[in-house]
Amino acid sequence: MFFGASLVIMCLIAEAMKRGIVIPINRMSKEAMSFAHNSDVGRQISLRRVKAIDIRSDDEIQNLYNAFSTMAEGFLAYIIQIKAQNERITKMQDEIVMSFAELVEARDEGTGNQIKKTSAYVEVIARQLKKEGSYADELTDESIARFKRSAPLHDIGKIAISDLILNKPGKLTDEEFEIMKSHTTEGWKILQKIVANTGDSMEAECLREAIEMAHYHHENWDGTGYPNHIKGDEIPLSARIMAVADVFDALVAERVYKKPFTFEKAMAIITEGAGKHFDPKVVEAFSHIAADLYDERTKLSAV
Repeated sequence: MFFGASLVIMCLIAEAMKRGIVIPINRMSKEAMSFAHNSDVGRQISLRRVKAIDIRSDDEIQNLYNAFSTMAEGFLAYIIQIKAQNERITKMQDEIVMSFAELVEARDEGTGNQIKKTSAYVEVIARQLKKEGSYADELTDESIARFKRSAPLHDIGKIAISDLILNKPGKLTDEEFEIMKSHTTEGWKILQKIVANTGDSMEAECLREAIEMAHYHHENWDGTGYPNHIKGDEIPLSARIMAVADVFDALVAERVYKKPFTFEKAMAIITEGAGKHFDPKVVEAFSHIAADLYDERTKLSAV
């Protein structure tokens, strides 16, 4: 009888320990793991679940719970604050990039907001490629956002080109064309110098696509482009997308040396260039959205 009573008491103590110690600690542990690996919304839900545990045992377990709850609440507030700061910094960086690019573009008469147009084209083409399943490993939401942010800097090297060449109304001589072609390597040098001077690996990653676009957006799929005569997949995807966006805008825009081409003629030139000048997959994706982009560019021209 004594043994039976002792067994009952031990079971009650074990159950009490389970309810008072094991279960609360397991719940806190579970929410801690969820909190660490969740999204912002998920962390807010997890924090509400932590609050719902509401341990009131007046012992060390409650002290542990109170400390964990306070820490989780403070951590969430800290994450929200850091994210807001990062968003402000990113927005400021975007404004600096756009302002710098616009200063360079202002020297090139008649481009008509080309940097805003090509930036929009690059994003839409990249999203269309992703939608069609092309280059799925390379085209993520994050990489596409970087492509869009980097696009305004693709012609940054033109800052090193003389206005006499940049705005010449007639055809360039062979010597002048060689100088004009150097804007790709000049842009590469400028952006590489920025990375070297900052010594920041994160900054280098942010500028990687900008460096690639500036250096390689005049390389051709068949290797006949410049400055390095690389071909096919050797050309970074960002530059292959920019090549189509850049040429399309140049064809349909009025420049000091030419009248705008019709949409049909521009598309014929780009389509004919697939596999020669351009990546065929990029041209195919572009052809599916080109009409909409052409209509949209009139709105960008008015900005």
